[in-house]
Amino acid sequence: MTESSVTLQEYVESYVPGLVSKRLQEKPIPDMEGTEFSVQLVLKGEKNLVYGISIKDAREITVHPGGLENPMLEVTIPEEVIRPLVDMVSSFTGRKQYDAVTAAKGTVTFEIGMPGNWTLPVTIKFNGADSPSVTISASSQDFAKMATGELSGPMAFMQGKVKLDGDMSFALSLANLMP
Repeated sequence: MTESSVTLQEYVESYVPGLVSKRLQEKPIPDMEGTEFSVQLVLKGEKNLVYGISIKDAREITVHPGGLENPMLEVTIPEEVIRPLVDMVSSFTGRKQYDAVTAAKGTVTFEIGMPGNWTLPVTIKFNGADSPSVTISASSQDFAKMATGELSGPMAFMQGKVKLDGDMSFALSLANLMP
């Protein structure tokens, strides 16, 4: 099955678990025994699909159509960006990010400036908490650099590449989510 030949439902239910399992086998994450990471994925679009994704011990991934109760993260994104987002996010996970997610409580909205002069909104709710909240705005290039560790969030902020609106201390607490 190739990524481009599957429906959105097949992509989330089959391709994503296979991709994550493959990446975890290639690069196991140490010290993750006894952990469980859960995310509710809300795909806004024609069908407004909801999925729960659980990853146990950084080895076993399960996709639950319809969602989960009390997920650690709730991510709401337009359905057309799920494929590139999964590819980017699945490449930088570790114990540091897991610990940061379990500790975070609040909502962050990323406003990602895309080529062609439009903005992609991505909202992430941590551990069911609506507040505190912050909006983080930057170009897609700068977000990509932060996601790969090429650019630190604080440095991007000091250089004016990232704009913050809302709870600054909450925004600073999210720094450990990046590699």
